[in-house]
Amino acid sequence: MRILSLRLFIVGALLSAGFLGCFAQNSNLASSGDLDGGVALDDSGSPVATGVPCDVETMLATYCSSCHGVTPSAPSRLVTYGDLTSPSYSNSANTEAEEALARMKDTKSPMPPSGPKPTTAEIAAFEAWVTGGAQQGASCGGDVDAGPLSPVDAGPNPYNTPLKCTSNATWFLFNGATMRPGDTCINCHTAQKKCTKTACKFTIAGTVYPTAHEPTNCNGLAGSTVVVTDANNTTVSLVANSVGTFTSTAALVAPFSVKVTSGGKTRVMVAKAPNGDCNSCHTATGTQNAPGRIMAP
Repeated sequence: MRILSLRLFIVGALLSAGFLGCFAQNSNLASSGDLDGGVALDDSGSPVATGVPCDVETMLATYCSSCHGVTPSAPSRLVTYGDLTSPSYSNSANTEAEEALARMKDTKSPMPPSGPKPTTAEIAAFEAWVTGGAQQGASCGGDVDAGPLSPVDAGPNPYNTPLKCTSNATWFLFNGATMRPGDTCINCHTAQKKCTKTACKFTIAGTVYPTAHEPTNCNGLAGSTVVVTDANNTTVSLVANSVGTFTSTAALVAPFSVKVTSGGKTRVMVAKAPNGDCNSCHTATGTQNAPGRIMAP
């Protein structure tokens, strides 16, 4: 069995599906391989075959793997030849490779959104491969046989879940701390809107769910801790209440670094959150480059 790395410490994320708020699982992962210089290695330290030409494989591993690696935190995976030639999660008219190329060349919202980006030459080489028919080639493992990724190696894509209310319980009628889980709290809870009391002027608000696609007003997951660090390095730790909602009235300054911890595991937001109204992006289907709900690790 060819083993691909689960230990991915490459900076930057090429987001073919576009995930500004990419939450990446970064602790308590079972490591069964490695990445060395952008090349996938097996347990013996030998390169493994992905079916992708080595220059393309290296570029994707360098700029994409933190979100689109073996166990992706984004909706799509960009590792093997099969991954790259399958229909894109965000645009089924394109392959994942075609969509990744389009996002790389997007001048308004280029990918990855932060950190090192592919050079002009790297993008040109990737474009030549994609437009030339995206042929299999000798990977860095010296073989064109991509081989299957076992469930242990690849793991399920955590964002590939159906739209459902996991808790089977929804908010109805009464207001208070458990009202409207999954909705845009700050839309009302600001000094400029309907909120008149200091206690309800939220600067941070959102809902944690057990899966990625849950409808608004569906009760979320209680007990997770959301750690928010603002632009002035002020940190607050917010515990999700009985319906998964977390709020803060602290005087915090955007942008925010965010992570969610639960059961000894952590999911970290790769890019910084531009505002504190978390559910405005983390909707049931995801908007503004989020792939869906804030999901517990």
